[in-house]
Amino acid sequence: MSRPTIPSTSLVKPTLDTRFHIDYEWWERSGEDLRLYMLQHLCEAHRQELTDHEPQVELDWVDPETGEVKRVNYLNYTLLKHCSQQPDYITERTSLVDAVFRALLAVGNRPLTPVELAVYTRRPAEMILRTLSGRTVYKGLRPVVE
Repeated sequence: MSRPTIPSTSLVKPTLDTRFHIDYEWWERSGEDLRLYMLQHLCEAHRQELTDHEPQVELDWVDPETGEVKRVNYLNYTLLKHCSQQPDYITERTSLVDAVFRALLAVGNRPLTPVELAVYTRRPAEMILRTLSGRTVYKGLRPVVE
């Protein structure tokens, strides 16, 4: 299975100040199953519940940093309000890519720099930057195009 790469026209080299996010358009183009991948980031109780049946509702979620109200599906709401708050949501055994993905899920995909991601993941910011700034795009983790 090949991994999508960053287009060669990308001229900006990311730095520790570059903000990264989950690029949901990447997921649409990749052919990978975003819902299936997101189910892997649920706590065990919710993984069992939502694997069998996921309510098709949208709920209001208030970003605690900005106060912005966003409509999110039940899966995202569960991740934001419960699973991401569990002490074992990100551990030292969580892969770097999964840890970054989980950190971004936990903040409602608000773009974060490698320095900010380091706080959530407890991994060195330089390691995060090296991983996310290569030509391979891992799980839609991309720099924000400003």
